[in-house]
Amino acid sequence: MPDRIFLALNAFITMTDDAVLVVDPQTLTLRCASPRAVDLIGPILQQQDVPASHIFGQVDDFAVFIADALTVTEPIISSVSVLPDARVLIVKARRLAVQDGVPLVLLLLEAESELSSRFRLLTEKIEELRGEVGRRVAAEQELSETIFSLRQSVAIIRQIAELDISSGDYLEMAAGIVCRAFETRGTAILTASVGKLQVMATTKVFAETIDDQPFLDLTLTEFTRLSREQTEEWKDRLFSSLQRVGAEPVDFENALVFRLWVAGECRGALICLLEADAQTRTSLRLEGDIISESLGGLIARAEIEARLMHAQKFQAIGELTGGIAHDFNNILAVVLGNAELLLDEMDNLDIEVAGEIRDAAMRGATLNSRLLSFARKQPLAPKPTDANKLLREFDPLIRRTIKENIDYELISAGGLWKTQVDQNQLENAVLNLAVNARDAMPDGGRLTIETANTRLDPDYADRHSEVEPGQYVMIAVSDTGHGMESEVLQEAFTPFFTTKEVGKGSGLGLSMVFGFVKQSLGHVKIYSEPDLGTTVRMYFPRDPVELKATDKDLGERVKDQTLRRNGRILVVEDDRGVLSYLKKSLEKLGYDVEVTTTGDSASEYLKEQPYDVLLTDVVLPGRINGAQLAKIANQIAPKMPVLFMSGYTENSIVHHGRLDPGVDFISKPFTREQLAKRLRDLMGG
Repeated sequence: MPDRIFLALNAFITMTDDAVLVVDPQTLTLRCASPRAVDLIGPILQQQDVPASHIFGQVDDFAVFIADALTVTEPIISSVSVLPDARVLIVKARRLAVQDGVPLVLLLLEAESELSSRFRLLTEKIEELRGEVGRRVAAEQELSETIFSLRQSVAIIRQIAELDISSGDYLEMAAGIVCRAFETRGTAILTASVGKLQVMATTKVFAETIDDQPFLDLTLTEFTRLSREQTEEWKDRLFSSLQRVGAEPVDFENALVFRLWVAGECRGALICLLEADAQTRTSLRLEGDIISESLGGLIARAEIEARLMHAQKFQAIGELTGGIAHDFNNILAVVLGNAELLLDEMDNLDIEVAGEIRDAAMRGATLNSRLLSFARKQPLAPKPTDANKLLREFDPLIRRTIKENIDYELISAGGLWKTQVDQNQLENAVLNLAVNARDAMPDGGRLTIETANTRLDPDYADRHSEVEPGQYVMIAVSDTGHGMESEVLQEAFTPFFTTKEVGKGSGLGLSMVFGFVKQSLGHVKIYSEPDLGTTVRMYFPRDPVELKATDKDLGERVKDQTLRRNGRILVVEDDRGVLSYLKKSLEKLGYDVEVTTTGDSASEYLKEQPYDVLLTDVVLPGRINGAQLAKIANQIAPKMPVLFMSGYTENSIVHHGRLDPGVDFISKPFTREQLAKRLRDLMGG
């Protein structure tokens, strides 16, 4: 703008009593200000070319207002806020034409009137109230949906709680309840079995496409790890695994997935295929979380009841067999006694018949003795026994019992403690186990009997309610036979249960061993894998007379020493109970622990990050067993030590040909102190 025009305009504005400003619309600067404007806004206006952003708030809105004023011939009115206290002023703007120059904008400012101020404040208050009402309506609607969800969840939980868990299809009934409640296109319940996810119950779409409770190609460990990550990969992985076991493809677009927690561990999943309009219910996730937790409780209750029923069955069978055996003994005594009298008085033909009667009575007495052993009512005559000496003397009978195509070895531990045990019953128990091993190896194999001193600690006792912690003498009988499936293993100690042909076995051998060991205040454990063999371990308490110096404080010493060590351990174990125990024990010992259930997933862990020790079971599900995993680990980290563990004894494992001689090995069950010592040795502590 020419200086003469600016001077004339400035002189005019100086003489006015109004609050007037002249604004350059191109630069949004204030070119002139009247004295009244300076009084109203502040001395900042005495400066030349003050940016509007230094005076007015919401400068973008101010710029739009100035631009609008340039486009009309009549004045326009608005309001502006003045910095720094955000006072509101009424502003009237008018286009000011300048000869031979860019038009300016003339602003007339007025303080907001009291009426206008009140009206504005009232308008703002109304807007606030409107927003609050909206929020409260939304909250009330959400609360109403939550109450509806809770009521529906309670109804579903009540139905699930009333299910008969003793029936084999209780999960199918639970899936049906959830399906009807959510009105789903299909529902599936997946739980863990041998470390993998298995489809246990289905409805509608899933029932039409999936049959025979298939296993997924997804381990529980992998599923749990993926579901913790903040991505959708775990769902995609689960859905793709389900697609592969289904006969027809399934649309998972509106699927909801809930993890099933059993006794604090993720053990599976509940999947609901929803209709498209059902996704609008925001409370569905809450309902699903509550119902999945109830399902987890149902599964936990079923597992506890199954264990309780198994224990009660054993107790009932024991009481029944004990009562029958005592009466049967009296009958056998009469038969046997009279048969011997007949032998003294009859001719040769009759003597042969009487001899057969006597032999039959003797076999019945032996059978009855086994029944009494299982019932823990067999009269015992325990005395301090050197198990090594007894087994060496018993060695010829074992060799005569087994076949020529079976290699036999007795491995005696040095410095073996004595134990209070009935020697005759111990011989019978070992003989029964040797006979079972022989029958499990019709084509030959290897039988190993070995002894060792061991200690069962409080952690192990907590997981086996019948065990008292302390020092024990262990006698193990191992074979390389056909082994047992998990279903057979659960019934191994049940009287008269046998997988042998009719007439080939009474089904009382292991029952007698079980009863004898329990009556001797001991503990018995079976480890078996199909096609890999079986190991039966018997634990007898150390002779209390010999037990003078104990290792009572050994655990604390080892614990204190180990806690000072730091290290990262990868644990590979397919038994969930053992895996949980190992993780907790190692963490108490001060180690960082990563766990998994298969060799396949363990090999991926080894590629992702370094570990100080690999602790792995020998027998693992999947493509990669323990020995193969160790080779992979050696390629990835040649200096990382590997410690094998197994329910089989070390000698039987090596003789099975599954491990090379000289490998680092620890036999299950082991105490925390024993494990800590082995780890310290491996890590150079």
